[in-house]
Amino acid sequence: MFAGSAFAYGYPRWFTMPISVYIPKQEEGVVVAGAFKSWQTGTKSCVRFLLRNSKNLASISNINVVFVDAPINDKLYFVRHRFSQFGGCRNCGNRFYNNSDIIISLKDKDGKDLSTSQLRAVAIQAVGRAVGLNLNEDKNSVMYEETDFSNSSITPDAVQSVYNLYKPSRR
Repeated sequence: MFAGSAFAYGYPRWFTMPISVYIPKQEEGVVVAGAFKSWQTGTKSCVRFLLRNSKNLASISNINVVFVDAPINDKLYFVRHRFSQFGGCRNCGNRFYNNSDIIISLKDKDGKDLSTSQLRAVAIQAVGRAVGLNLNEDKNSVMYEETDFSNSSITPDAVQSVYNLYKPSRR
């Protein structure tokens, strides 16, 4: 294996860019689309997205955003990945995301509608998870597993994590 080959990466991630994303055509979809655009801009297009809102394109999109009216297992979002296997090894790290669903609750655990700023913060973290970032313990990070979702900006540590995942030569 060559150090620069696609298979040299250790963590699951998307194989090709841009990642096509279906977002339902509704008011909340505009907020979520903004989260994808923030990641693209914040990482200087290290991750790129092709945003779609036509239901006809949902079945061929890599990521599908789904809105629900209640938290999932007390979480405001859930990311479900499906993997492709390349390289012939079932247990090695050569897995790539094939399709993902981002399921976002529009209401908090008390049944109250999320504010636009809360929805944006939830979407920012959900998109980070969808591109392959893990949650962390840094309270200043957008990827901190927080309960109030007050951080709606892409943080430098998250950008560096994207670079490490998609361009390991930048380490």
